[in-house]
Amino acid sequence: MIKVSVIVPIYNVEPYLRRSLNCLVNQTLKDIEIICINDCSPDNSLTILKEYAKKDNRIKIIDFKKNQGVSVARNSGMEIAKGEYMAFCDPDDYMDLDFCEKLYEVAKIKNADIAKTIRKRMDIDSNIELIEPLNEKIRKHKGYFSYQFQTAIYKSGMLKKHKVKFPPGIIVSQDCVFTVHAVIVAKNIYLLDNTVYHYVRRDCSGNSAAFNYQKACSYLQALSLMLNRVNKAMEKDKHYFCLYELLFQSIFKLLLKNSEKQTVKNVAETAIKYYQKCKFPKKLNLPKNIELSLKKGNKAEFIKELRFWKEEYNLYPEICINDTALQKCKLYIWGAGKDGVGAKKRCEGNGWKIAAFLDSHKNAEEFHGYKIKRPEQILKGKKDFFIIISSSVHGSGIAKICEQAGLKEGVDFWRPR
Repeated sequence: MIKVSVIVPIYNVEPYLRRSLNCLVNQTLKDIEIICINDCSPDNSLTILKEYAKKDNRIKIIDFKKNQGVSVARNSGMEIAKGEYMAFCDPDDYMDLDFCEKLYEVAKIKNADIAKTIRKRMDIDSNIELIEPLNEKIRKHKGYFSYQFQTAIYKSGMLKKHKVKFPPGIIVSQDCVFTVHAVIVAKNIYLLDNTVYHYVRRDCSGNSAAFNYQKACSYLQALSLMLNRVNKAMEKDKHYFCLYELLFQSIFKLLLKNSEKQTVKNVAETAIKYYQKCKFPKKLNLPKNIELSLKKGNKAEFIKELRFWKEEYNLYPEICINDTALQKCKLYIWGAGKDGVGAKKRCEGNGWKIAAFLDSHKNAEEFHGYKIKRPEQILKGKKDFFIIISSSVHGSGIAKICEQAGLKEGVDFWRPR
């Protein structure tokens, strides 16, 4: 019996494909099948697939004659999968060799519909950019599991019963649509932290490139599908609000990501149309001016209010660090400026106790009710602290200072990207 089916969509990944296939054929769990879908790739990916398939009969190749997109590719692999569980690996990423074995073993023991582990984000040279502690949030409520779908295996029977698939035609966040659906219908999700999925972030990948109008509207379409599903889930479990609020805030951040005036206008119009169609819970505490502009359908006013809101409330990025690590050390925020306010709000919102701010200005003694210390005082002392670098502009320079002091990113300090 095949225990795990690993589904790999392939398009234009020749430089990375061998590394990914090597990690799959050498998995310590041998009762697996590796379903590779060549989505009419213009490079030599198909040749590499055939080479590996000759050596390992567990590799199955689906060869598309025309490009159909990653959702159709993954769905095609799911249709022929025979494994008790399904896993997904992107061909420029790779897994630990015991990934399938550890997840399958715990899934069987716990009778889990989903078994999930951790993800490390890497750059193209395999340097660790971030150890992403999403599991810490998921332990509070499964609704936080809305991305990182490749870090888990999914019971095939559950996916087929509830018709959980990837939405064709959506080029951005189609994986999140799949994940949210799977998580909502899953009765039992088990988390472990002792094997890793290595996510390699490339500048030319779909998530890395700047949002144009096509991508922005595709993202809104994905958000719409997720929000509609969460709407229904909230009727039974109000704790899904954590996911609901996160998804809707993403619409705002999407608009603020764009610099092209026409793109901003077009996406704003799409957001207004979507908002007016849906029923939102009263608990979604939007600023009154933004909500009024959405209801009125005033595009220019909506963009103006949104930008004012960004300036006033500083939409600071999510800080991805391990909550448990902060319980054993002091937390410092490096940078007492505008970004420092955003970092402070994030920390306070997560319930993290801030020991002080770090800043080099000699005359600065206090910032928003917190004491200011000099960075050199902290770096020379005992390493019983964790630093959040608040500025994205000066983050790389401050990170180098931290590294020169023997600190490691993700372990001793965090910076926004």
